[in-house]
Amino acid sequence: MSVLTVRPKNEEQEKALKTIFDAFEVEYEKELDETEYLMASKANEKELDESIQELEAGKGIKISLDDLWK
Repeated sequence: MSVLTVRPKNEEQEKALKTIFDAFEVEYEKELDETEYLMASKANEKELDESIQELEAGKGIKISLDDLWK
């Protein structure tokens, strides 16, 4: 059978689609978007928050694209 990718525009649409899928006994799974995935663990969330604070405080290091893979 085919795999369909559905992208609801908001939570209301997502809820309605889940109701329809359940009614028709269609299997579905929700994938985490990149932000949800990165923030899934408390340790990762903490590291990301600290890194963002460091960047905002001017502690980041700029690297040119030419030097990126050297």
